[in-house]
Amino acid sequence: MNIKGGLKEIYQNPSLPSFLILVGMITVNAILQPTFFTYRVFKLNFLTFTPLILVSIAQAIIIIVGGIDLSIGASISLLTVLMASIMGDSFSSIILTLVCAFGLALLISLFNGFFISYIEAPPLLVTYATWIILFGIALFIKPTPGGYIPKHFYQAYRGDVLHIIPVPVLILIIALLIWSVISKLRIYKHIYAVGGNAEAARASGINVSLTKLKAFLLSGIFVALAAVCVVSQTATGDARCGLGYTLNSVAASIIGGISFSGGKGSVAGAMMGGLILGLLINVLYFANITSFYQEFMKGLIIVVSLAIGMIPKLRGERSTV
Repeated sequence: MNIKGGLKEIYQNPSLPSFLILVGMITVNAILQPTFFTYRVFKLNFLTFTPLILVSIAQAIIIIVGGIDLSIGASISLLTVLMASIMGDSFSSIILTLVCAFGLALLISLFNGFFISYIEAPPLLVTYATWIILFGIALFIKPTPGGYIPKHFYQAYRGDVLHIIPVPVLILIIALLIWSVISKLRIYKHIYAVGGNAEAARASGINVSLTKLKAFLLSGIFVALAAVCVVSQTATGDARCGLGYTLNSVAASIIGGISFSGGKGSVAGAMMGGLILGLLINVLYFANITSFYQEFMKGLIIVVSLAIGMIPKLRGERSTV
């Protein structure tokens, strides 16, 4: 009976479709790229995938609480421009720059969260307006890519820990540890409660506005981590470098089984969604398929993920008839 119940729980898990698609993507990549499971390729893949995975976590938190953040990509752009403008070679300069980057990310999140939580403005409009403002500021500071990132800083991102763990993987492990700590706190349950039914959450004594604001602030931490990875990857500040991350983070969340209605899904699912999108680009490259079809394939995977995710619900409805 316990085994049957465990299997049913796995079957109804919203992250199951993304896990199945991820296994399929890994299989296809391994077929197309014989060296896929070597350490070098593993490291190169995570050098590329880590920013998207972190951004997917950030977007997932906002969607779970019942919102959406269209300003994430512009935030990354502005943060990279900031870091490339003020970072120097000294250790103190690097630390100060990182503090400023995380501070700015939290300030942006506070701005979005305040207007959405306390002014009760629509998340779509607020974050779209923020996107325009941030992108404009980034372009004003650096109309063209440039700035300075110390060599030892971006080389550290491309390095290894004890010659066995790539630094990007270590960053993801840190991100998971941060989220595991959050999952033990009261705010974790409040985020899901507010996203599932804000009025019911308010009736049970949860401060809905404060919970939404905290969700945006938590999201800002992962946006800042993603920006640090992007600037380490490109070694420059670019006002346009983050723009593609907004829709990709939303797509990754959907693929990861997170419901747009809020209150359902998991950060682990969003991480798998980000990894799936990264592996999809690999498949298109090694299969010699033009990048023109990238958006088509991304949309197809979203549809397949949604279809698989609806199966348990449809079977449940049929069984009650």
